[in-house]
Amino acid sequence: MNMDDEEYNSMYTFDENDTSSFTIASASSYAINLPLQILASLVLYTLVFLLGVPGNLLVIWITGFEMKKTVNTTWFLHLSIADLLCCLSLPFLAMQVILDQHWPLGILACKMIPPLTLLNMYMSVLLLAAISADRCALVMMPVWCQNNRTVLKATTVCISLWFLALLMTTPSFFFQSVYSPPLTDKKMCIVDYTKLNHHQSTVKISVVTHRFVLGFIVPFFTITICYGLLIFKIKSSRFSQSNKTLKIILIVIIGFFVCWFPYHVTAIILATQPPTSSLLESTRRANPIVVSLAYINSCINPIIYVFMGKDFKQKSKKNIKSILKNMLMEDTSQFTSESKKTHSMLVERHTETSI
Repeated sequence: MNMDDEEYNSMYTFDENDTSSFTIASASSYAINLPLQILASLVLYTLVFLLGVPGNLLVIWITGFEMKKTVNTTWFLHLSIADLLCCLSLPFLAMQVILDQHWPLGILACKMIPPLTLLNMYMSVLLLAAISADRCALVMMPVWCQNNRTVLKATTVCISLWFLALLMTTPSFFFQSVYSPPLTDKKMCIVDYTKLNHHQSTVKISVVTHRFVLGFIVPFFTITICYGLLIFKIKSSRFSQSNKTLKIILIVIIGFFVCWFPYHVTAIILATQPPTSSLLESTRRANPIVVSLAYINSCINPIIYVFMGKDFKQKSKKNIKSILKNMLMEDTSQFTSESKKTHSMLVERHTETSI
């Protein structure tokens, strides 16, 4: 997980003054005596990896190779790619925990692997905001969408969001470093602000604030406004058919915020509270579970797609691939109905004007 050095060390109670040499035996002893919250986080990492990797690979295969290319499948394809990248970083995180935070993979891997979590966070939230805007436009401007809503444009948006997410992850890549505690053979992969000297506290708070605003607040208001307009439009219209895609996206969004909001809150507390704060101490103890909760978001989306189907008990008799295909299919009935209605009104007005 990408964290500042204080959060990272406090999570695993590493003592910089410990002069004992790092050995496989000492790491094994540590693994046997892991605190309960660390053991719980390891169990969650294992479950997320076992569910998230095959689940997201299946969604990527279906949306990328087996289904007709639509705007919806484009969104879900890129969302699953982001989630898969995050899941693939979990074995390395578990390795650190088991080896008492020893990092044997070198500086390049240290700079590449931990930022994958932030990349996933940014890409997921940017995609969810884009999906919300897409659904809002689909209902609010159906005629415009009929002429302009294309797979090519959705793909262009996704590629642009990847570049933006990479740009926002750059600070993590820059400050990621391998640290060797004095008088030990241990090497730790941490986010190190010490090179900034007396500016490190300011930069640490700035990074956390930047992450919270761009990774949570701005997308939250974007999504809230889009869905507020969408709900208002649906309630004021005569839509009788339920929109399965809308239901999926709403639950995906709720899942994202439930998983990531505690992470942002704890990050702010760890960056701003004084060392003697009781709040800081309790947050440190809770942090391993909070980090694990953030990773859960990377495996829940394929599960949501399956369980959100109509008559799930009947569908469970089919194979999972068929269920996913059905759930990820473009749902244009509402869009088409509203588009026809709007087109009819325009023709009617034109006729009245001509008469």
